[in-house]
Amino acid sequence: MRPLYELPRASGGPFGSIREAEGAMIADGADEVMLRVREQLVQGASHVKIVGSGGVSSPRSPLDATTFTDAELRAAIDVCRDWNTIATVHAYMPRPVQRAIAAGARCIEHAHLMDDATAAMMAERGVWLSIQPFLTEEDQLPLTGESRAKMLEVFAGTNTAYKLALKHGIKTAFGSDLLFSSTLATRQGIMLTHLARWYTNAEVLKQATSANGELLSLSGPRNPYPGKLGVIEEGALADLLVVDGNPLENIELMAKPEKSFAVIMKDGKIHKNALAMAASHTPNAS
Repeated sequence: MRPLYELPRASGGPFGSIREAEGAMIADGADEVMLRVREQLVQGASHVKIVGSGGVSSPRSPLDATTFTDAELRAAIDVCRDWNTIATVHAYMPRPVQRAIAAGARCIEHAHLMDDATAAMMAERGVWLSIQPFLTEEDQLPLTGESRAKMLEVFAGTNTAYKLALKHGIKTAFGSDLLFSSTLATRQGIMLTHLARWYTNAEVLKQATSANGELLSLSGPRNPYPGKLGVIEEGALADLLVVDGNPLENIELMAKPEKSFAVIMKDGKIHKNALAMAASHTPNAS
């Protein structure tokens, strides 16, 4: 994401705009990768995401580019392992995905363009897949030029990627890249309903709750949450939704949270309670 005027990076110099925006740390060579990962963990990161391939929105990194060597990936993953947490690796195509798996990554972010052999390798090693059900341009930030071309390539691979995940029984999480747009953030429920193309409604709900909780729990003692994730039981983190209707029968309810979510509880605190509001407006029977 760096502008071209920041290349080449001066040794020991300022990190540039990407660092100033707190978007990422740039590292070259295994020793520097270890240093940067340790810095993030010291600052309280629960786990670390390594950009192991080119990306969609980054205009000068081709999707097929493998952006860290074996030694660099292993350096990052070894540090995370020493801190009793995990590293996830951003990668789309077979080569960077396979390199990340071989280096010990516990989760791959995206992998929309993986092939059958890569999916089999992921399943054999028990590596998680955190993938996004991108289907149309409404599911992503507006892009132009080369970035839009890469976006469309990723979208074209979505159906195949999910089919491969099902074929090989890969542990799959409901992921999101839409953290920087308030407009797209409200589409998360719509994105969730996209999963009904490949999964039953019950499987869709499980993927976004208990499966995601299991993945996040891999951060072990670095886990920033005070209770169990993805379960409803005593001592678990109290994040709950009460849905007006039955999403097991109608998953489209999740696409309209303003209407369908009667109660929203986060960390044991109720942030919305339409049931109580409705009860307060119900006249007493005489």
